[in-house]
Amino acid sequence: MQSYASAQLASPGTYFQTAAFCCLVAIVLIRAGRVWRRAPRGLLAPDEPVRVESAPVPGPAASRAQGDRTVGRVYLCFGWFLVLGTVVNLVNGVRSVWG
Repeated sequence: MQSYASAQLASPGTYFQTAAFCCLVAIVLIRAGRVWRRAPRGLLAPDEPVRVESAPVPGPAASRAQGDRTVGRVYLCFGWFLVLGTVVNLVNGVRSVWG
């Protein structure tokens, strides 16, 4: 059996920085996706009622709510894809540290 030596493509620090960035973006996307999937509300204040000049604004129509749920699902998919990228970068970082 022949063994192959793999070339190191980046330093371990680069892998860990990329993993941290992917993890941060994944957390934001998963949070946004969960909020938008549950209710057609904003991301920054999902529990507060929408008001314009102290008058409550009615919620969006049903078709818009379905569209927001679809957007939420898309954000969830991208977020979980970035979680996979985080795991891959962590594995590559550990492998490059250990040689």
